[in-house]
Amino acid sequence: MVAPGVAAAQRSRASGAALAEARRFLCPHGGTPMRGGRCRPGTGADPDVTGWDRDLPAPSHAQAPCPPGTRAAGTAQPGVTRCVPG
Repeated sequence: MVAPGVAAAQRSRASGAALAEARRFLCPHGGTPMRGGRCRPGTGADPDVTGWDRDLPAPSHAQAPCPPGTRAAGTAQPGVTRCVPG
C-alpha cells in the first residue's frame, strides 16, 4: 500500500518545457544530466553559447601579467598569479 501523497507525487510529471529548462540549468553546454552531478556531453551545441570564444586570441598557456588597475596576489598554488583590483 502506498500513502496517498506519495501516489499523487508519482503520478505527476513535469512538462517538457520544465524538463528542458532543468537540463539547460544543470548542463549549460548542451549535455544531459547524469547521476553524481556530472553532464554527459551533448551531441550538438547550445545555440546560446556557440561561438562565444570566436574573437578571443588563442591560448598561450603561460601566465600573463595583470592588467592595468589590478595587482598580483599570492595563491596557494605555485606558479599561479591571481589579479585583484588595486
